[in-house]
Amino acid sequence: GTGSFLWSTGATTSCITVNTAGIYSVTITSPDGCSSTCQVEVIITDTPICVITGGTTFCEGGSTELCVPAGAVSYLWSNGATTNCITVTTPGLYSVVVTYAGGCESTCQATVIVNPLPLCSITGGLVLCEGGSTELCATGTGSFLWSTGATTSCITVNTAGVYSVTITSPDGCESTCQVTVVVNPLPICTITGPTSICEGTIGKLCAPDGPYTYLWSTDETTACIDVSVGGTY
Repeated sequence: GTGSFLWSTGATTSCITVNTAGIYSVTITSPDGCSSTCQVEVIITDTPICVITGGTTFCEGGSTELCVPAGAVSYLWSNGATTNCITVTTPGLYSVVVTYAGGCESTCQATVIVNPLPLCSITGGLVLCEGGSTELCATGTGSFLWSTGATTSCITVNTAGVYSVTITSPDGCESTCQVTVVVNPLPICTITGPTSICEGTIGKLCAPDGPYTYLWSTDETTACIDVSVGGTY
């Protein structure tokens, strides 16, 4: 308006700055001495506390959901999302500006950490002969759970099959690896030939023919040997 001003605060400028709630009035007096009074009520809205909930650590290859309470007018996350919840798959600092009714804003942030998966590998012989055994050992740091139910880092197996182990790291991340164990059957061992020979003659003893190697008690390495004296062969 035009004239002089007198606010309820005592100020005489056309504008005043306020930071407390209440009713503020001003009286304007025109040059000819006429006065008018008007007033306005200022309401101060408490800014709600902004809190991000959700897991701030997860394992490599996973994700986590970060949320702030629903019910605000708008949301603006540092990744550009405008919902009250976001799903993140990468580590970093995530912040959100929440605008409430009345235009008040609140900002909060959370740091997300992605833990690596533990290394998982199995060492040991994967081929064994029937009746034998092999030791399989898992390499890695953490706790172990084999498909056999064992919880040690190494197991001894004597049957064919697929053996797997899950390694859980101290921060709860898991990796699983597996190997296949093959059990080869024993070759059938029989000796054919005469079990008695006449003095001065030669008898032939033979083991089964096949893709085998041979070692006789005589140190011979053929499938068949000639014998001329009695004894155990």
